[in-house]
Amino acid sequence: MKHIPRFYSEADLGENISVALSLEQMHHASNVLRLSSGDLVRVFNSQFGEWNCKIVDVKKRLVECTSLFHESRIEKGPIVACSLINPKRFDFFLEKVTELGVSEIIPIISQYTQYRELNLQKALQKIILACEQSRQFNIPVLREITKIEDFLKKYTLNYQVLVGDEKCCNEKLRDIILEKSAFLIGPEGGFSDEEYILFAEYNNLKKFSFGNNILRTETAAIAFVSAWKSCFF
Repeated sequence: MKHIPRFYSEADLGENISVALSLEQMHHASNVLRLSSGDLVRVFNSQFGEWNCKIVDVKKRLVECTSLFHESRIEKGPIVACSLINPKRFDFFLEKVTELGVSEIIPIISQYTQYRELNLQKALQKIILACEQSRQFNIPVLREITKIEDFLKKYTLNYQVLVGDEKCCNEKLRDIILEKSAFLIGPEGGFSDEEYILFAEYNNLKKFSFGNNILRTETAAIAFVSAWKSCFF
């Protein structure tokens, strides 16, 4: 069966409704996939589901919804807060945690964070593209860059915050993970001594061991989200 590309749109979707794709989406459809007027694409969002659509005007970027392909579904996932790292590796992190299914992504500034800026618009486009390719409906919420102190003050009120710590006791993730969990990941240099002292101030923050191996930031994120999905999917 021929692959039918999916595109995310915030527009209302419904039978005979025309929707304008973004410039990047129509460029991909027409110039990369070589689609033209009359060809089939699918357009989706979390409110209206996924619709079969036909391209009606390439220049105006218009597609028209013809029939419902999938009703919308509620997709749940954990929260991941990640210290900013090398941009290419952070892009990889965004792509993989989105494919696995997270509800919220929070870029963090910690003491050893080397990178302090993030183009949120480009990051969101990476997330949307990963959703389009992985057949998801819900786009994870991408928060503004947040200092680690502010993250802890806010998220420990309603979530269990989990931190992987190779120096920790033998506490296993499977024994402490909750459905309402937020995973906090440090930068290449890990967390500072001052930050570990800060962690001790929060009863709702738990440390655990991933084992003897020291994981890179993006690997730790993938391992955590995979563990969460195995418990609560």
